[in-house]
Amino acid sequence: MEIHKNALGLTAGQRRVLLVVAVLAFLGPNGLYLYYAATQPELNAQALSNPVSLAFMIEAMMLLALFLWFVFKTTRSWAKVGLYLVLAFLGSLAFSLPFFLSRKR
Repeated sequence: MEIHKNALGLTAGQRRVLLVVAVLAFLGPNGLYLYYAATQPELNAQALSNPVSLAFMIEAMMLLALFLWFVFKTTRSWAKVGLYLVLAFLGSLAFSLPFFLSRKR
């Protein structure tokens, strides 16, 4: 029996797990953020004025830069880098990375 793997060496089962993680991240933390951004937009301004929140946001941007580099190194495609960037801003890093890895052929 042959196990089908993608370019990263992930089995179909592992790709499904990554896709489930991506969906949960999109609905969970991202859904929570979108809910409060829509119902209490002033919380964004408060988060930007909080040094601890700001540190987490800066860290997320640094991780995004590293993930964008990873996407380019593994795909050699600026279009896929752009797509990953859109996914990261639409969802979150917890959504975009497992989603990207699950789709990587």
